[in-house]
Amino acid sequence: RWTNYMDLTIEMQPLAGGQDGSCGNFNGDPSDDTTPQIFERIGVRVADGELLFNSRSADAWSFEEAEMLKTCDSQTYANAQNKCKEEIKGAQTTMMLHECMFDLCFGMNEHALRTARTFASAADKAAAGEMSETA
Repeated sequence: RWTNYMDLTIEMQPLAGGQDGSCGNFNGDPSDDTTPQIFERIGVRVADGELLFNSRSADAWSFEEAEMLKTCDSQTYANAQNKCKEEIKGAQTTMMLHECMFDLCFGMNEHALRTARTFASAADKAAAGEMSETA
């Protein structure tokens, strides 16, 4: 299992007047719920007053995510950096900026999980090598 995120399913009835959010707009048309379209409609982060839980989870930025972000093509990276600087309201941390950029670089990439596993596997092998050298 991955230690840096969880998958979940939220089941609910449509709200009167409609709804929109990180999971889409619940109109039965998945073609308008792509990551870029959601970001365009609601922004890159859920507003504090609209959080499902009482607070945000603690930010964590892994070595693997940092390495994977380096593989984002230069034009997408620059666009993501600009959009995230515009979208993140209030105090911005470097980690918040990088997390947002990561989502814009890889959020709509159907192969992102495979790429992330490649980086995680390489990091696991490196860590195992370091452990055997110190043992």
